[in-house]
Amino acid sequence: MTPFQILALTLLGLIIVGECVQVIRRRKLTGFVAVRLLVWLGAAAAIASPGAVQQVAGWLGIGRGADVVLYLFVLAFLAVAFYLYAGQVRLRRQLTEAIRRLAVLEARRGG
Repeated sequence: MTPFQILALTLLGLIIVGECVQVIRRRKLTGFVAVRLLVWLGAAAAIASPGAVQQVAGWLGIGRGADVVLYLFVLAFLAVAFYLYAGQVRLRRQLTEAIRRLAVLEARRGG
């Protein structure tokens, strides 16, 4: 095992333990926390066994394991970007509606 693998796996182990402690304290596993845990575990597995990533790449018909990781990262980034954009649009609509209601409630007759 290389020094990078030792350092990275130690850091990822601490992160995973921290995530598990949060789940135990809250006594609730949300979908967001579950996805984070899966990402950390996947990263740890890829660092611990780079050959496995290469093997998965071969099964998928992709030349290198690094390409698989890149493709997954790009897809995850796009999914998160679209999710956050949709949230911003929803928030702006809600804010506009709230401001309209407030304007109607505080409207005064001219005179």
